[in-house]
Amino acid sequence: MSRTRQILIVEDEPNVRLTFRMGLESKEWKVATADDGESALKWLDREHADLILLDLRMPGMGGMELLRRLRVSGHDDPVVVITAQGSVANAVEAMREGAVDFLSKPLTPTALRQVVAEVLARQEMDASGAAHADHGERKFDMLSVAKRALNHRLFYRAEELLREAIHQHPDEAEPWYLLGVLREVQNKPRAASEAYRSAFGIDPNYLPAKLHLMKFDGHR
Repeated sequence: MSRTRQILIVEDEPNVRLTFRMGLESKEWKVATADDGESALKWLDREHADLILLDLRMPGMGGMELLRRLRVSGHDDPVVVITAQGSVANAVEAMREGAVDFLSKPLTPTALRQVVAEVLARQEMDASGAAHADHGERKFDMLSVAKRALNHRLFYRAEELLREAIHQHPDEAEPWYLLGVLREVQNKPRAASEAYRSAFGIDPNYLPAKLHLMKFDGHR
């Protein structure tokens, strides 16, 4: 039986803290809260968090500063940043500072639980070595996060995840196809065509890549 996981919510808005806590607290997940960065640091000096949900915009010590302090001090707990809608630049910066995923406000309890479950599952696989035994599950996990990053136009994060999926699974067509989609969104048609062609070369029956290639050369 797996142990109960500890989640720390760092959020200055009381209503949001309560909503997140009610949406997450369960037999599997124990939830603690902090209303600012300083309180979070004090809590983490005493306790361990399996996951930190971190609002980027808070009075006093903001979420970005807290994230930097955590990484400098050696805390490697997974951090999912919570951003205001449309704050893509902030989310990208947080990813560069070591955040593992992001969510945009407003968000539904279902979306919150899904991301938390995904991140905790990745952490458990890494800790147990199961990532090496079950590549398929890890690939799916990376692709699901990459797709969400694409949907939120977090292209830097999407490319990072897709490159890792391609590296781990060079015989899979879908990561190459999604990289093609990313290149199209970035208005890089030649790179998009090359990515689609790679997906098609791996699996000629992969219909999405075939259909997209038809736009470029008309004979696939």
